[in-house]
Amino acid sequence: MVPRPNPRARLHDALLELCFERGFRRVDLASLLARAGLDRAAFAREFSDLEDCFDACFRAEVERYRRQARASSAQPGEWREQVHARAYSLYRFLGADRRRARFIVVDSRAAGERTLLFAGQLIDELFGLIDGGRRELADPGLLTRATAESIGGGIFNQLYAILGRATALPPEAEIVPQLMYSIVLPYLGPAAARQELEIPPPPLADESSSLGASRG
Repeated sequence: MVPRPNPRARLHDALLELCFERGFRRVDLASLLARAGLDRAAFAREFSDLEDCFDACFRAEVERYRRQARASSAQPGEWREQVHARAYSLYRFLGADRRRARFIVVDSRAAGERTLLFAGQLIDELFGLIDGGRRELADPGLLTRATAESIGGGIFNQLYAILGRATALPPEAEIVPQLMYSIVLPYLGPAAARQELEIPPPPLADESSSLGASRG
């Protein structure tokens, strides 16, 4: 007989399912316990409340992505190569499980303060990566970090809008080259940005073992 997952893992999976079906604001403790097949005592041994549960699950998903990114990353390259690799890695991570994508991008906005602060730190890391493009300029002072924040904010808003009206992300070829175009344009110019529309995606081989199959 295959052992059932531990209570924390069962709650994690049940929360992803319920958030995907109805959104975090419409999830209550009773429905979560019913989906996970646990009682209140088992929940109380793991978490203090629903927001605590969401925060722990959110951080676990982020750590899963970071492990995947570390395992599949190549040697550090130029700024453009780093951004290219990160964009595809993150998009593939989200696209591998449509529950995960909505949980991270959409439901996190309805979560508690701890999750919002943590998500803000992650977004700030992305802004920092994009802002590295200023080093590509002859005069880095021509642009400020606000440029990276505007680009990064637009990317997150686009993903949020997509997942707000659809149950899954479109194929990467429809989205990532356009995102790369918007990132590269202010730092490397129109010619380099147009090249992003033609550059093939990185191979999947190094990520296949960690991504797994997409959920139905």
